[in-house]
Amino acid sequence: MTKGLITGASGLLGANLVLAAMNTRDVIAVCHEHPIHLPNHVVVEVDLSIENNVRELFRTTSPDWVIHCAAATDVDRCQEDPGWAVSLNRDMAGYVAEAARDCHARLIHISTDAVFDGAAAPYAEDDLAEPINVYGKTKLEGERIVSELNADAAIIRCNIFGWNARAKHNLAEWFIDHLERDEVCPGFTDVLVSPILVNDLGDVLFQIIDRGLSGIFHVSSKSCLSKYEFGVSLARAFGLDENLIQPVLSDQVALKAPRPKDLCLKTQKIEGEIDGRLPNVDECILAFHNLSEIGYVERLKDLMRREP
Repeated sequence: MTKGLITGASGLLGANLVLAAMNTRDVIAVCHEHPIHLPNHVVVEVDLSIENNVRELFRTTSPDWVIHCAAATDVDRCQEDPGWAVSLNRDMAGYVAEAARDCHARLIHISTDAVFDGAAAPYAEDDLAEPINVYGKTKLEGERIVSELNADAAIIRCNIFGWNARAKHNLAEWFIDHLERDEVCPGFTDVLVSPILVNDLGDVLFQIIDRGLSGIFHVSSKSCLSKYEFGVSLARAFGLDENLIQPVLSDQVALKAPRPKDLCLKTQKIEGEIDGRLPNVDECILAFHNLSEIGYVERLKDLMRREP
């Protein structure tokens, strides 16, 4: 059984990856401010924004593979505090890439669709990346430093949704929370994305590890839809009132950071490397709903339970 590090293990992607891997792989969950509880596996609480901490972590654990999920993902905070974004999205990525290279661990670095400006979608991996906010700029800088320091790394651009282990909402949970309380909520009609369920993304990431793939890959759903359409599809899947979702333009909402309008991605490159095909967004939403019916969310939230 191979041994791997998952950084950002209490975050949206990291926690779901840990839950998916814990029964079949030797997982070391790396957290910082939000430690998790993982029976029969190692949990390390460490600040990876400090280079010496990263070197010591890799020296003491000697992983075979690493999925680096930890990052600054609050787009508006990144805009207000660029130094914080640079530290977590660029510098930390470089520390992890170098340490993984030095211990011969396969590395997957999680990036974002926000490296593009939204003017020429759908985007392939070799299309020009020109981010328009600090979040996207620092994530692109992270991609570049990872490529420079670790030529064997796989870099994944994606837009994700799913169930959180923590009391923190991504867009899908935000829609569901408002609709379940019969509250009106806005949905942007002019912002287009190709969101993928974190569980479906996880299946692809583990294939990338097992196959030793390297380079940049777009891993998304096969759909391209507005955030308004995404909310309506969620409402229908969960039997909620879609009329509570009000169609609005993104310019009507005060946001600190500018957002690209169309970030849909092409997925032909990764589909040529993996088994099966990537799902469309309706398949992702159906799986998202089904997870809520089988106790999955409770198991995920149990990761945040501390031992007595």
